[in-house]
Amino acid sequence: MIEIPFEDQLLTFKARLDHGLTSALQLLNDRTNFRYTALHRVHLGALQPVCVFDRFGENRADLQSALLLNDLARLTLASGDFVSSDCSQDSRIDTSGSPIISFCGLVMIPVGGGPACGMLCHFDMDRCEVKPCELAFLRAVSLLLVDYVD
Repeated sequence: MIEIPFEDQLLTFKARLDHGLTSALQLLNDRTNFRYTALHRVHLGALQPVCVFDRFGENRADLQSALLLNDLARLTLASGDFVSSDCSQDSRIDTSGSPIISFCGLVMIPVGGGPACGMLCHFDMDRCEVKPCELAFLRAVSLLLVDYVD
């Protein structure tokens, strides 16, 4: 995990975004123990993967992510954000049948306001602790990613 000041990480994120979305999502992923970091577009009420970074480099992550995240996405879209280190024990959601255990995500809103246009998240099939500052960092960088989903 990267351990540099928040502001420096924002500057580093901006520089990585200049090299592509995958590079930027990799930086976000490096901040955590999560396997996946994903950016999804909301289109006609459904998630469409824009880019999914898989720490282990398996190519099928993009295809599976929208289906796997369906229930968590509904909850996240309804509340604005959602964080759980263990969804299987979290009373806020029924995850029966979902292999996702840990999740940290937020809704993306266009800069001028309006309905949700995307979701930025980390997720994993294993238990991962979520650092208290992670949601705040995702919120800060989401403003830089809105153009990718809007």
